Amino acid sequence: MENRTKQYLLVTVAGVTLFAALMNFSVVLRALGGMFELGIPILAGSILALFINVPMNGIEKWLRRIGGKMKNRPSDKMIHLASFFMTVVGILAVLVLVLTLLVPEIMRSSQSLYAQVEQDIPQWIAYLDARQIDAEWMEEFFSDINFDRIMQGITRGADTLFSNVAIAVSSTVSVVITTAFAIIISIYMALDKERVCRHANKLVRAYLKPAWAENVLRFCRMFYESFANFLSGQCCEAVILGILVFAAFMIFRLPYGSLVGVLTAVCAIIPYIGGFISCAVSIFLTLIYDPGLVVRCAVVYLVVQFVENQFIYPKVVGKSVGLPPFYTLVAALVGGKLFGILGMLFAIPFMAVVMELIKEDAAKRIP
Repeated sequence: MENRTKQYLLVTVAGVTLFAALMNFSVVLRALGGMFELGIPILAGSILALFINVPMNGIEKWLRRIGGKMKNRPSDKMIHLASFFMTVVGILAVLVLVLTLLVPEIMRSSQSLYAQVEQDIPQWIAYLDARQIDAEWMEEFFSDINFDRIMQGITRGADTLFSNVAIAVSSTVSVVITTAFAIIISIYMALDKERVCRHANKLVRAYLKPAWAENVLRFCRMFYESFANFLSGQCCEAVILGILVFAAFMIFRLPYGSLVGVLTAVCAIIPYIGGFISCAVSIFLTLIYDPGLVVRCAVVYLVVQFVENQFIYPKVVGKSVGLPPFYTLVAALVGGKLFGILGMLFAIPFMAVVMELIKEDAAKRIP
């Protein structure tokens, strides 16, 4: 009787709370929004720590193999700290390398594009006139444009671009604070990941039934393994594809080979969409440089992508994710629609784990 009274009391309190929340829905939404804003640094730091942990684990295993052969074997703490600092230095080195290659190439490409467009304007107008197409609007449009002044402005502005961006970002105090806290949280989580995982394990086992706790922990282990394999394979595949595109553009004498190669390597980390973005950019640049090379550019790029998808991608990434192409595409589309690029990166390994669990459950149910 006493238990039934408690149940009735809980149901009554829940009903009154729900009714009050519905009657003050806007207030509840503002409160939830405020709580979400407070949790953004923790969420961003956790995601950043997850990305950092993938190369960090690989470096840590490599250091353990090397340390095992030494007479004075380094402690686990030393190996852990060394792997963290090597990971941070490696990430910063990659970012500096990409910016060092990309920014000067973009400036050179902009200047050459300007010269090419200015040189080809009379040819475009003559081409349209030969086919009895009114080109007066084009001639008036380009005659009003001072290309020299535009390029001078671009050149002068390039020197102060990053400083202006830094000033604009620093002026937004909330963004700076959120970013700083996210980075600090990610550093602490990466350095103290064993304790964080141990505490999370205890919380799950303390507040869930044993069967549910085991399922949740197993799902988390499977997701991290799938995510680590997917991310490492995707990054390696992106570098290989960028090198192949650069080499192909050099062999077939296509313009902007280094720029397209770097863009391809950066964009290829994004599943599916990245390849289309870099392909569209390369075709656009080639169209402005020389329309006669557009077909060659498209064919070369698509052939390189075909070779990479058929022969290199299976070898590099292999069956690490274990997800058929159709489900991979669906996961990428749904994840990208809901959460953008991060959603695409997380949705594919998430879908792989879900499909694996469904297969296991179906195998148990089928006699």
